[in-house]
Amino acid sequence: MSALSPLTFAKSLIPEAGAQRVYVTSSFVGTVGGGIMMPISVLYFTRIVGLPTARVGLAFTVSSLIAILASMPAGTLADRIGPRRVVMGSLAGLGASGLAYLAVQGFWTLLVVNACMNISFAAYFPSVGALLRRVGGENTVTIRSQSRAVSNIGVALGSLISGVGIQIGTETAYQVLIVLFGAAQTAALLLLFRVPDYRPLPRPAPATGTGRTPAVATRRAALRDTAFVLYALVGGAMTVQVLVLEIMIPVWIVSHTDAPTWGVTAAFLINTALVVLLQVRLGSGVQTLTDGGTALRRSGTALLLGCAAISLMAGVSAWAAVLALVAGMVLLTLGEIWYSAGSFAFEFGLPPAHAQGQYQGLSGTASSAVRAASPVFLLGVVLGLGSLGWIGLGVIMLLLGLTGPALARFGARTRPAEPDDDTAGVPAPHHA
Repeated sequence: MSALSPLTFAKSLIPEAGAQRVYVTSSFVGTVGGGIMMPISVLYFTRIVGLPTARVGLAFTVSSLIAILASMPAGTLADRIGPRRVVMGSLAGLGASGLAYLAVQGFWTLLVVNACMNISFAAYFPSVGALLRRVGGENTVTIRSQSRAVSNIGVALGSLISGVGIQIGTETAYQVLIVLFGAAQTAALLLLFRVPDYRPLPRPAPATGTGRTPAVATRRAALRDTAFVLYALVGGAMTVQVLVLEIMIPVWIVSHTDAPTWGVTAAFLINTALVVLLQVRLGSGVQTLTDGGTALRRSGTALLLGCAAISLMAGVSAWAAVLALVAGMVLLTLGEIWYSAGSFAFEFGLPPAHAQGQYQGLSGTASSAVRAASPVFLLGVVLGLGSLGWIGLGVIMLLLGLTGPALARFGARTRPAEPDDDTAGVPAPHHA
């Protein structure tokens, strides 16, 4: 019973005191801000600023496409100057961009400000991944699972705060929410002063006879790593499942089934609760590349079964649709958890330590490109085919997941031996 007690469970989400706990705390605070901003970002510009919805959508789409180009350079920069500095710069950019929302009055200012926001996000993710590897050491995958579980709590808390402001509905209420977002990013930044300012890791010497300098040899290391490129393509394609909950489930419930509209909220609650409860428990058993390949295979299987359950919602009574929704969300969330655990194993198991940021940048670029193209595919093609579209999407996820074990074997076989480096986790002598 003690293993299931609330106190024991809470402790399982919190690393031991030190840099790892500070890292997870910073992630939590930042995601509270993210939870505040996500529900209001479009509403503020359409309801308060008064911009046409189509123009807001165009600005968001264009700025997202621009930001795709920032991920790999930001990751490479984190490898060159140290990850903490890039993470802190990204958080500063997020906070400033959020506050700049208050100055937006038209399409072009929205485009510029939102581009800065998305570029900051694109820079944050590869650099924070590089920082995690330095902070986490041998526990990197476990710390990442803890961070993801805690971050889901942060997003949920932020969404509740945002809901209060949306319910009030005044211009002042929205402005307070935007200020709270900026404050959360600033607090997340300040917490990182308690994390060591890790210095860049030494780069390996170029292979004899290549004629390349060390800088040239490592500048494109991720793109030259066939195993990681293949993983980035597979993993990027599987990120489609994240948008299933964000955009497909709401439209499916409201427009294609007789399920009550509160089913949308229920779907989000089921997803959040299961991630918080199970991410660390399931993710802690996924540490090696072999584990990661198995996790991707399990993810594909669960996603297929989840899509099949959701497809059964059409053409049945409201309560039958609710039952299918609950079953489908449980399975889809298990698929999401296994995908996350598997991706952590690949993204920290394949890259050499000195180029972690660059590799994370490549993975982020692939994922961002898929996310940019997904709305048209999911809403236009998959939902257009109704229940058959859901089955087809599930089959695609299964086929992608089934490649996981082969990717793991190929990745393990092609890893070069890294020289021991006693300074890998040592901070720079000077702290910011």
